[in-house]
Amino acid sequence: MSSLAQEESRSISENVTWGQRKRFADGKVSLPYSHFLGYRKGADGLPEIVPEEAETVRWIYSLFLTGKTTGSIASLLTREGIPTPAGKAKWQASTVESILKNEKYKGDALLQKAFTVDFLTKKQKKNEGEVPQ
Repeated sequence: MSSLAQEESRSISENVTWGQRKRFADGKVSLPYSHFLGYRKGADGLPEIVPEEAETVRWIYSLFLTGKTTGSIASLLTREGIPTPAGKAKWQASTVESILKNEKYKGDALLQKAFTVDFLTKKQKKNEGEVPQ
């Protein structure tokens, strides 16, 4: 029975992996729209810009480029009453930093940075050319 269960697990893992790679090949990227400032899911399923939120993202980048720290940007956004991507009132420096580091804001997304080596242990490995990115 355990051999059958293991084989079923392997089969499901392969099917999920195939589906993910197919979506990657088709250029479909999943975004956490509820926590992704500046975008919402459009009628066609593709990202759609939310102008008011996009202005906030631009402001964050411009403040950072003028030398402001993530902490000071977070304090300023909190004082201005601008909600966080999660809809909270208080900004954290880590939230600002995650926006600044998020490659999707510059229109780029490198997919499959890591992959699962073994479906049983679910051990992941950084992709260093073993599988397509």
